[in-house]
Amino acid sequence: MTVQTTEYARSVATAEEWEPFVVGGEAIGEVHWVRTEGAEGATLHVGLWRSDEQSFPYPFTADETIHALEGELVIDLVDSGEQVVLKPGDIASFTKGTKSTWTVTSPFKKLFVISG
Repeated sequence: MTVQTTEYARSVATAEEWEPFVVGGEAIGEVHWVRTEGAEGATLHVGLWRSDEQSFPYPFTADETIHALEGELVIDLVDSGEQVVLKPGDIASFTKGTKSTWTVTSPFKKLFVISG
């Protein structure tokens, strides 16, 4: 259940509160939304995302910060060839327009903030 007022948003992620996370018309994992807009209509999305093992292209359509909570995610950055491995406790932030391929190597859960 998510409660959102003009001053704060609070959420409890029960099993019923998860929904498919859709990218390019394809469901990729599940999402639990905490917040889906910022003040005065600014882009701000906050939530939890989880997925079993899979691999897929993921374009960062806005700035995104990730805090890994469970499992392991490997993010291959297309333009630089760099690889970012996220495990519980890791935090990483990516710039809008970054092209990547994600490989979930073990069931993964993250807290994310998307802005811009």
